[in-house]
Amino acid sequence: MNKKDVLIMVGLMGLLFLWGPIDKHFIKPTFFPDAPVPEETDQTGQPEEAVPQPIDMAEAPLPIPAADQAEEALAEIAPAPVAEHALDEAPAPVTPEPAPEPPAEERIEETLIEVATERMTVSFSSRGGTIARIVMHDFDELNEPDSPPVVMEFGEQRALAIEGFSGLTQRHNFEAEPLLGGDGLRFSTDLPYGLRFVREIRVTDDYVFHVTDTFQNKLQQPLQLPAFRLVTGRMEPVPGVSSTYGMFPLGVDTLLPADSVKRWSKDLHNRWMRQTTADIVTQPLNTPVDWVAVKNKYFVQSLRPRTLDTENSIVFIEASPTREPAAIWAALQFPTSTLAAGSEFSREYVLFAGPQELDRLRAIGFHQDRILELGWAPIRFFAGLLMVGLSGIYGVFGNYGVAIMLLTVIIRILFWPLTHKGTESMRRMQEVAPLMKELNEKYKDNAQKRQQAMMELYKEHKINPLGGCLPMIVQIPVFISLFYLLRTAVELRYASFLWIDDLSEPEGILGDVLPLPLNILPIFMAVTMYFQQKLTPMASTGSEQQVQVQKTMMRVMPIMMLVLLYNFASGLALYWSTQNVLMIVQQALYRRRRALQEQSAVGK
Repeated sequence: MNKKDVLIMVGLMGLLFLWGPIDKHFIKPTFFPDAPVPEETDQTGQPEEAVPQPIDMAEAPLPIPAADQAEEALAEIAPAPVAEHALDEAPAPVTPEPAPEPPAEERIEETLIEVATERMTVSFSSRGGTIARIVMHDFDELNEPDSPPVVMEFGEQRALAIEGFSGLTQRHNFEAEPLLGGDGLRFSTDLPYGLRFVREIRVTDDYVFHVTDTFQNKLQQPLQLPAFRLVTGRMEPVPGVSSTYGMFPLGVDTLLPADSVKRWSKDLHNRWMRQTTADIVTQPLNTPVDWVAVKNKYFVQSLRPRTLDTENSIVFIEASPTREPAAIWAALQFPTSTLAAGSEFSREYVLFAGPQELDRLRAIGFHQDRILELGWAPIRFFAGLLMVGLSGIYGVFGNYGVAIMLLTVIIRILFWPLTHKGTESMRRMQEVAPLMKELNEKYKDNAQKRQQAMMELYKEHKINPLGGCLPMIVQIPVFISLFYLLRTAVELRYASFLWIDDLSEPEGILGDVLPLPLNILPIFMAVTMYFQQKLTPMASTGSEQQVQVQKTMMRVMPIMMLVLLYNFASGLALYWSTQNVLMIVQQALYRRRRALQEQSAVGK
């Protein structure tokens, strides 16, 4: 590779490096301006929500008004009487259609009831027996000393809402009463055609909600219950999070029956959003799933039925005028079912609404730890081990920056023997380089004999031709694991170290002043990588052209890593920089020991 090729490569990488700011500040404003945002009457387009009223969990059941409204709305869909001689036959399907949404000003009032645990405060709504918001006390909304906690605010799209089943949707109020023990609520309602619905929601302190829906037939004839959807709450992107290649601000994952996790984020952003001009997009997946999850970078809602009779999942996307998803929610769809006269049956679900922490997701089971995007199976295994080590060190020192550096030291110590052998192998390759060149000249017209002669030379001098590459090959899974782990770890959110405010984000120094924010760690990483490569022995066993190409690639590699990691999590740059410094120290110690050995040999 000549100097001209090197300049072209550096120019292309420079263009890649600057493409983000160029696209953001010049191309998009010029060629793809944002569509005008329609005027709004208020911030939400909906009336103000009720203020949560904390209750004593030992109080009597709460009366919920507007039952006459529910009866009026459902009178039209009551099933026709069944003749006596037809009772032994399957009843005609009765599939109530949801009544049209009334205007916003006519929405029924609701009662919000708070249930608090050590980690969170949950606001339940009488409208549909749903969850209106979740306040997570262990996580700050802002990177400030007096920041309020993170709030999952579901707005008009409540978690655990039922859709497609008239009388059980969010437009109807349920009666509510506390469960014994004060760990949840029981919601209930009686529909005019003889169906009673009871929902129990129990809250645990691990962000898990155990839900049981019971359908009771009060008639002396069977009822055909319609198919319906159970919906997650509205999920929005985390404010202020930088975009990272390969990651989307919002995502949807499903577990297929073959235990394979399907990620729909790419389709969501690159295909579905571009096929419509509507503000609300409904995308049926038409595939059986065991659970569905909606997530942003740090938090997730996953919904799983205990009995896997779901037909398919439905994905809903709410899009802003810029055609980027402003919010997303998903649902599990259940098939029609027949409820015998005077009988009842129950469906149970598990909702997780909390942080994307590996241990918590793994504890839920059903492969929900794979909601975290940690790569394929071996990489996930290494990432799990590294997370255990990182959390353990953090538990001792109380700082994730220190924990990353100490974890890097431990990794270097574990790989020290392999690295030492690799360095020795490279040194021996340098020593026999003149002999290798002689063999290349001697057998330049006979590749088979040249290869045999080289193998004999390796054997004579006890050289492993792959020994120099082995340390790098072994460390690749570790680096990839940390790459995936550190870019998604909610544990690093707002974790500070020296001048860095958030190890899960780029440093972004002077981001409001410079066209490209200044990130010091990636620059330091590239510089230390260059010096580390200068100190590393390099085998020169090929032709002059091959040696030149090898040297050129060694010079270009730090620039490539700078471009690739400049806008990634600063915790990853901290790991790589620490590793480079340790490699420099190791090479310096190795050179010093070799010099002392040579001096000792000359003295003898």
